[in-house]
Amino acid sequence: MRLKDYFIFFRVKNLLMIILIQVLIKYILFDKFNLTLTLDNFHFSILVLSTVLIALAGYIINDLNDVKGDIINKPQKIFVGKLVTKQRADNLFLSLNFIGLLLGYYLSYSIDKISFFAIFIIASLLSYLYSIKLKKMLLIKNLIVAFLVFLSIFIVGLYDIVPATSAYNNQGQLDVFNLVLKISVFAFLLTFLREIVKDIEDIEGDKKLGIKSLPIVLSLNKTKLIIFVIALLTLFSIDYFAFNLYKIKTIASIYLLIIVSIPLLYFMVKLKNAKTKLEFNKLSKLLKIIMLLGILTILVL
Repeated sequence: MRLKDYFIFFRVKNLLMIILIQVLIKYILFDKFNLTLTLDNFHFSILVLSTVLIALAGYIINDLNDVKGDIINKPQKIFVGKLVTKQRADNLFLSLNFIGLLLGYYLSYSIDKISFFAIFIIASLLSYLYSIKLKKMLLIKNLIVAFLVFLSIFIVGLYDIVPATSAYNNQGQLDVFNLVLKISVFAFLLTFLREIVKDIEDIEGDKKLGIKSLPIVLSLNKTKLIIFVIALLTLFSIDYFAFNLYKIKTIASIYLLIIVSIPLLYFMVKLKNAKTKLEFNKLSKLLKIIMLLGILTILVL
């Protein structure tokens, strides 16, 4: 096996995306505001590591339970049984999940917010249930993946801002927390769109596995219409935010209108005539690029 295969199996690109987003929020976004923060560099590293480990465990258990579907949908990306044995993959899932949860508990305890540990439990549980059962349910699987991406961003504001918020700094803290919430929702919407597009890519394998996805239940054209409507609502939301931002942060506003909105508009145009698996694969990759471009707005805020 090539080194590239390990990178694909461990979803290195996805994990780097999570790390990048969290670092940008912590050291670029938060640094530009006069905030009172909770996490020092060490505890923030624990937050990042625990998030990444639980995400990686989720990828592994998903691959472990999706071999039959991958044989049909993406035979070139079957790694369980080739790159790693099923037993080793199972051990990796358990080990990474346990360490991620342990770190999450330590972090919650160290900031005196044990209740926050629930977010790690929810993420871990959803990843597991998704891989063994929920992925066959209409729309549920798409919402779960999008929600897990939402949590990986939202968790930074929850752990770093909320515990340090008091009656004396309430307004400024909440303003930035709401901004993190908006970024999390943006990532949720783009991921949700991408998951539906991927369902169209995987339609043949999903049919044989009894998975209920939108293109199987509703037809390709109706699914494309749903994707278009969600993309349009996302576009309106981005532009509305950009126009409201114009007087405060002109450069960031222009960046959103040109660098983020135009590629999303291009996606909507290309979606109309897309028919082949290759075309939908390209649209899926485009959505990932758009999400990255949207997150990079933090640099110009």
